[in-house]
Amino acid sequence: MGSIAAIIVGIGIIVVIFGAMQKYKAGRLAKAPFVSTGDAATKGAQLAGARGAISTQGSVVVQQPLRSPVTGTECLYYELKVVGEWKDGDSTKSKDYVDEKACAEFFVNDGSGAVRVDASQGGDFDPFSKTFEETKKEGFLADLKGAVGKGEPIQFGHYAFVNPTLSKANKFTCIERVMPLQTSLYVCGRNEGALITSPKFASLVMSSKSRDELMGSAAKTAKLCLMGGAAAAAAGTLLGVISSLIG
Repeated sequence: MGSIAAIIVGIGIIVVIFGAMQKYKAGRLAKAPFVSTGDAATKGAQLAGARGAISTQGSVVVQQPLRSPVTGTECLYYELKVVGEWKDGDSTKSKDYVDEKACAEFFVNDGSGAVRVDASQGGDFDPFSKTFEETKKEGFLADLKGAVGKGEPIQFGHYAFVNPTLSKANKFTCIERVMPLQTSLYVCGRNEGALITSPKFASLVMSSKSRDELMGSAAKTAKLCLMGGAAAAAAGTLLGVISSLIG
């Protein structure tokens, strides 16, 4: 019973932390000045709030969408990660062999003029979905073939991963995530000249939801998580006390 109580408390704490993050997000969106796209491009420095915070929303304009490297999905942004694993005695070690982020050059425009968005550093994006995950093991003779120049890449969809010579890893997991093309976006970030980019102390927020929808969703999620997480933590603590008394 004690172990169950500890698990419940742990889950409660995690939910509370997530709720606190959502509450912070809702507050941050509310405080960031909401301006037209034209004003964001031409008057951003004057209109921005603390630490350059600014937000806007409008139709997405992109001349050359990206294609994700593994699945070939048309997108505004993608992340690609390849993690290698190997045994070291009784333990398993891992290393990121590929950690790639890429963003198309695009603008948002509400009709008042377009402002460029730089999402190359990643952020809090919605929708943002996992389009690929696969794990493969390298063959026994792979290192020897690589040493003599006859190594073969590991194929993940359209993406060919080459394990570096003398690498210790022999098991690799490839994960691709993308933000698909969107017709419109709400963006909350930092003003930098004539563009909106990632804040220095927070994430760039991009969502297909409107500002009002996103703020409402974040506030609602925060309230439910804070209440539910606190209740779960309290119940788990009580269960733990009862367990120790019985014991």
